[in-house]
Amino acid sequence: MSSDPINFSVVIPLYNKGPHVERAILSVLEQDHPAAEIIVVDDGSTDGGLEIVRGFKGVKVLRRPVPGPGGYAARNLGIVAASTEWIAFLDADDRWRPDHLSTLAAAIAKNDGQVGCAFTRPTFVTDGTTRPYPISKVIRTSTKPLDLHGFVAAWLHAKTCPMWTGAVAVRRSVLLAAGMFPANAATRGGDKDVWLRVMARTNGIFVPKVTAEFHQDTVNRVTKSLDHTVQPIICRSIARLLQSARPGTQSLLKRLHNMEVVYYARYAAGAGAPFNRDSLNSLCAPALRSTVKIMSFAMAGSVLRLLRSPRFKPAAFNARVAAEPVPATSPSVCDPASSRATTVRPSRAEAPRAWIGVAARSVPERRETDLPVRLSA
Repeated sequence: MSSDPINFSVVIPLYNKGPHVERAILSVLEQDHPAAEIIVVDDGSTDGGLEIVRGFKGVKVLRRPVPGPGGYAARNLGIVAASTEWIAFLDADDRWRPDHLSTLAAAIAKNDGQVGCAFTRPTFVTDGTTRPYPISKVIRTSTKPLDLHGFVAAWLHAKTCPMWTGAVAVRRSVLLAAGMFPANAATRGGDKDVWLRVMARTNGIFVPKVTAEFHQDTVNRVTKSLDHTVQPIICRSIARLLQSARPGTQSLLKRLHNMEVVYYARYAAGAGAPFNRDSLNSLCAPALRSTVKIMSFAMAGSVLRLLRSPRFKPAAFNARVAAEPVPATSPSVCDPASSRATTVRPSRAEAPRAWIGVAARSVPERRETDLPVRLSA
């Protein structure tokens, strides 16, 4: 165990989180293991959040005039400006519990020289209720450092990335070597991408204790403002890692690639986005199960696009149906008022072919997306 003190630079990206940023900074100031420095990188906030930050003494403020997707460029600026060996991240709308940094410091000191990152377990907070972040039991009961193979295995087991950004601390040198966050290359999914690249370069230690809170009932959330219509950025990193990974790890990486592609296909379907055939083209073999899932999501997405089309809104739909021509004749029925057979015109709303006409014209054209990432079997 190392006797050298573990010092942390805390990087907080800020973009229009005025109602929450004070809570975040106070949670850092209340740590029982004080941070060496707090760096808030403002991404062009316009809601008064920057003025709140400036009210705290000792907080270093950096400014970027143009907002960057996902806060990736802001975090990168904070990494470059940090003066300590270890960097911990916190979003401006989340919060740490008082023992977060001390828990990380103890784990790092215990595994000195063996790890380049450490992470704890966060909890989701929504309207006052909490729900622990899903972590694979494969690592919950282990006290040994994780390598890339174990990290990906735990990811596949829990079906979610073991590392959540607000509960992670990483050596600055490792972040720089891994390429930091994918600024200007992705609008979302960049966190998972950088943690995979980090674990490809170093070992990590997981502490199962809950020390960080991920608040979901906040304003201006990235996960609410962006959809999943392009191929995930992590697929590019997996393609590069496959070139040098061990055979067993290669198999896990291919499964991870397919899982992430399927997730994005599901999210895209929920957003009503057009089907992206590149999703199928990029799958790694064996891919039968993933292919079936993607096609199922594609069909569901088509139905959602149809139902969400303006032509299917009640007023617009009724107007279009009324404008549809109706056959001049229809089956004859007996008129009770006379002995003659009379022709009855069905109501326009009941004309069945109107449904077909509207449905056929409600499917938008397919749009082009990013080129696929092709991986060998």
